[in-house]
Amino acid sequence: MLYNYDFRYFIAKIPVKSALRLNFRKMVFTGRKENVSRKRPIIFAPNHRNALIDALLIVYAGYHTKQVVFLARADIFKQKFIAWILRGMRIVPVFRIRDGKDNLDKNRDIFKNAARILKKNNPIALFPEARHNPKQSLLPVQKAVPRIVLPTEASVDFELNSQIVPVSIYYRDISGFLSDVYVTFGTPIVVSEYKEMYAENPNLATNQMRQDLDERLRSMVVNIWNDEYYDEYKNAIDWNGDRIANEMFAERKDDFMQASLYIVRKLDDLFENNRPEFDKKIENFREAFKIIKEHQLNTKDNLLNPSTKGKLFSRFAVLTLTSPIMVFGFVNAIFPILIKRKLLSLFKDNQFIASVRYVSGLIFIPVFDLLQSLIVGYATKDWKLALIYFIAMPVTFYFALYWHKWWKRAIRDLKAYRFKKQFAQKWERLVELIKI
Repeated sequence: MLYNYDFRYFIAKIPVKSALRLNFRKMVFTGRKENVSRKRPIIFAPNHRNALIDALLIVYAGYHTKQVVFLARADIFKQKFIAWILRGMRIVPVFRIRDGKDNLDKNRDIFKNAARILKKNNPIALFPEARHNPKQSLLPVQKAVPRIVLPTEASVDFELNSQIVPVSIYYRDISGFLSDVYVTFGTPIVVSEYKEMYAENPNLATNQMRQDLDERLRSMVVNIWNDEYYDEYKNAIDWNGDRIANEMFAERKDDFMQASLYIVRKLDDLFENNRPEFDKKIENFREAFKIIKEHQLNTKDNLLNPSTKGKLFSRFAVLTLTSPIMVFGFVNAIFPILIKRKLLSLFKDNQFIASVRYVSGLIFIPVFDLLQSLIVGYATKDWKLALIYFIAMPVTFYFALYWHKWWKRAIRDLKAYRFKKQFAQKWERLVELIKI
């Protein structure tokens, strides 16, 4: 049963969590101790932006001694082997209208199982938006959570003391490797508070809980709700996020996410209360974007405070000296790299980029590391050398990935430095335009 410990989950957990950590430069979890009870049944309700990675982050958080059961969209269970793996990871399907009306009846059994899981004090997680959304915005919250938890609590006269914990997941670069991720566990919604309302009108209680969860998530998630100005909001975060994080939130671990929330809320406030000032800001952002494109820069370049000539020289010198390690790392991981690229070509949706990269690294790096180490051992008859190779291959490949990121960053910073030096007046104008 889903509320029993599963050996597949137990076996996979250590490498899965280790590989996930290696995918990010920075992982920040806040609110776990304050807002997640170990003694009450919990439903985690995170926003959904990044396919499998979102679910793995909930597992990685390690807030609960018991295994989390996830409810996910049914279409990812079509292949039997994939379905077996997913169920082993305690992921079960939920059917939507697009999966066919005939399949909707199957949700009754799924919801009944979810109720049994909660009664065993096992945690459940499901994405209340009911589909992924790669944008920095929140889709309307659906009714799945209250439809599971309210009848379950009602069946025991609301004595389970279950809680719904809203979770905000924020990626600094949703598809970028070695980027930053911020996971915030919000103040829980106590289900027993809906007891009287549910007794009088179950539909009203369901709608009220859905609305309360929606509002709770919108207070936590970086939510660019205005599609007309989505790019301008996003660019404002790219341009000002680091500066505001340092100036206003330096004492917080989730500094960049807080800076992003601040920027979005400030622009929203201007939109609602000072439309002329808002329109001026948008006009400035668009002018700045034209300047950036004209000079082949991008919004993530360090334009407010470009690197100095001395710092750039030092960075390129270090990168040049360490390039042999990078070459060794990439050459010896060529087969996993080619497999990853082939797998990525099978997915049209960019939301799967990070998940495919993660799974490729989790599976193919260890496999080819072992195979290539055995080849080295048999070819040289020197098993000490094979052991050294076995350790060096993944370490140097991981360094090579960082090296590649550092090199790209150094090239971008060099372009920003040259722009400031060659077009001083334009740079001053740009700085004036992009500040919020």
